[in-house]
Amino acid sequence: MAGIIMAYGVVLAGLSLAIKTVMPELEKIPFIVGLSGGGMCVLWGLAALLGHQRRVGTLLTLVAVALVVLSPTLRVWMDSSGTVGARLLLTLMLALTVAMIMYVMHGERPPEFYQKEPSWQDNSEARDKNTPAVESRPQSKPRR
Repeated sequence: MAGIIMAYGVVLAGLSLAIKTVMPELEKIPFIVGLSGGGMCVLWGLAALLGHQRRVGTLLTLVAVALVVLSPTLRVWMDSSGTVGARLLLTLMLALTVAMIMYVMHGERPPEFYQKEPSWQDNSEARDKNTPAVESRPQSKPRR
């Protein structure tokens, strides 16, 4: 999972650079969000390689990128002056971001996640071996 997140970050940064060269008159927002979101995804991928198990930071970064890229994508598609290359690149950036959100939320779960049984094992036999039997316990005197 970490490698895919890091690869997505590099692709996101590359797409933002490509959008800047194809349509320089477009606002700087997709460029800045692409570079910063790509850098954050690379950092989250490195953290996952180092053993960080939580996905909240990655999800928050991806949701922020998706929400910010949605507005310029709609604006370019609604405007007739936008080039086809910029339209396709922004749409590709948005589609990849939504796909990564779905992957991070649902991808690479351990098999225990999908079992309906509890994930912990009932070790009652081992527990019974370590505790003395009821007959060997001293009985208390009844209270009067």
